[in-house]
Amino acid sequence: MNVIKKEYEKIILERKDILDRIRALAEDEKVKEYFSLCKQSEELASQQIDLYKKIKIEDYSLCNHVWVTTGMEYDRWEERREVYCGCIKCGLDQSVFIKLDNAGYKNLSYKDQVMCDFLKGRCNLNGINTELCCDLDLANAIYLKIKEKHPNIDDETAVKYLNVALNDMRYIEVSDKRKEKRAKRLSLNPICFRKTNN
Repeated sequence: MNVIKKEYEKIILERKDILDRIRALAEDEKVKEYFSLCKQSEELASQQIDLYKKIKIEDYSLCNHVWVTTGMEYDRWEERREVYCGCIKCGLDQSVFIKLDNAGYKNLSYKDQVMCDFLKGRCNLNGINTELCCDLDLANAIYLKIKEKHPNIDDETAVKYLNVALNDMRYIEVSDKRKEKRAKRLSLNPICFRKTNN
């Protein structure tokens, strides 16, 4: 029992020493500045999160969407197929509901939570349904390249160009090296092209 008491008293003394050192450091101007900056950073991060949500909701609301199919699920119990679409212009993606089902709301990234909140209760979203099935990042990258080359192009024509580009990627056989170069040009991971070609 004496050994335990001695160990206990030793810990009390060590903690007292550490607390004294912490109090001494808290009086140092550099440390005070550090804590002040940490607090300011936390406040700015909170404001940034709030503004991000407002910006994304406005982007999603004002966008004249161009939809591609990004995912599908079949519900055997209800015998229905669920089709998820994503917008190649603003990034709004209904397949976030697949993530929601798999991970739960709290485990979604903040970006996905904002998307979920926006999409809940919205069935009819405006815009063009391209009826193309592909990776959203790939479709977005191609769309941006088309808009870069033809800044005044309307969305209907851009969709035709997108369709041609996707068909070329799917049906024209190219080497892995060419696929990697294509991915670099579009700022994408080469894995996107493997998905597209299958």
